[in-house]
Amino acid sequence: MRQNHSHTAARAINIPTHKSVSQFIINPHIIGWVCIGIYIAVLGFSGFRLYTGIRDRRTLAEKEFFNLAEVSATEGANGFMTELFKAQILDALETSQTLQGVILSAGPAGNYSFERLKGETVNWTGDVPHFRPQFGISKRPLVEGLQIPSMRNVYISAVYNTIDYNRIITILKHTLFVITAAFGIACLTFILQFFPARVSSYPPLRKPSKSTLEGSYAKKEPPAPDKARPKEGPVPDLHDTSPPLSSGIGEAPKTGAAAPPPSAEEVQGLLSKRIGEESAIRDRLASELHHCAFFEQDMVFMIMALKGKVQQNTLYPVLIDEVLRFFILPDLIFEKKPGGIALILPDITLDQGLAKSGEFHQQVLGKYPEFTQNQENLYIGMSSRAGRFINAERLMLEAGQALGKAREDASAPIVAFRSDPEKYRAFMASQNTKPS
Repeated sequence: MRQNHSHTAARAINIPTHKSVSQFIINPHIIGWVCIGIYIAVLGFSGFRLYTGIRDRRTLAEKEFFNLAEVSATEGANGFMTELFKAQILDALETSQTLQGVILSAGPAGNYSFERLKGETVNWTGDVPHFRPQFGISKRPLVEGLQIPSMRNVYISAVYNTIDYNRIITILKHTLFVITAAFGIACLTFILQFFPARVSSYPPLRKPSKSTLEGSYAKKEPPAPDKARPKEGPVPDLHDTSPPLSSGIGEAPKTGAAAPPPSAEEVQGLLSKRIGEESAIRDRLASELHHCAFFEQDMVFMIMALKGKVQQNTLYPVLIDEVLRFFILPDLIFEKKPGGIALILPDITLDQGLAKSGEFHQQVLGKYPEFTQNQENLYIGMSSRAGRFINAERLMLEAGQALGKAREDASAPIVAFRSDPEKYRAFMASQNTKPS
């Protein structure tokens, strides 16, 4: 560990690559078809229950009607249309669960009617009674002949209620419950579409053994089993506000890009439309810092740059395309000249930023071996809010100087500035600087 100006320090440490990335992806099409299947199944099952209820209702009505016919024949033999006879029929009608009205036809002896509710079921046309057509009442009455001594052509008929309203209410409750549950699942799926589908699990960094008043740099080395830990390099001065990126870097790789080079018009479209302009970085970063501070979220500001003189019509557009495809934050990705890209990554920690950048670095190396050739062609520097009330200029300075340290040591192309919030506040107080 070597200190400079008594407020910064640098140390190269090994950052293990995250073990796995688990993805929780909800396919709305699958959920939609499942919900439709639930709707169809519950409606079909409810319809089947209604049908079986009507069938069972008719079976019960026939049973009650034949019992009534038997009682009528027995009491009629003791005396037709006596008070006891009438009382027996009314009692059987009232205790029935289905029968609503009864008509007794006795030929020359006359016609008689009995109703559960008087005037609701039977109408009279002259001396002839008939059942009133109603919803829920059987259209075809049940008819049976009565064997009564000394009487001929005696018939009893009755209508019944085909609908059990209590059963229907129960079926509707169950149907509504299932449909509501399926609708809730559909709504939950719709809401979850607004959350990131990718949730990564990252291992913690191995902390440096010593830190300074403000922070330290953590370098991520590429996998190299036969290499020793890189040596410590010179320490940058955090008070130096000069731009962290310099144009005088080594020559670019001689080999061409794996993807076909786009035309000049396509390059302009990539630079002007696909990512933001460099002039917009400061304002957008200040806005995101304010948002993350309000919600007490962390945030990472990252700068990546290619080695050498970048060919604007080959290497740089391909890098932009890969960054857009990997980070999926088009409104938080900006051009950083010369040959660099700046990214604002809200709601992630510095450890997660290191892991994501390492995954991206390895992906680019594997996908474009002729584009990068070796790990020295793409450098990444970053810093995070880390619970500090920090302004945009300071965070850009820390990420830029981290990028500068990455250029100093080719064996560790990814460097993160790790700050200590308490020491940072003490340092800012000693400088009489008010964070914004």
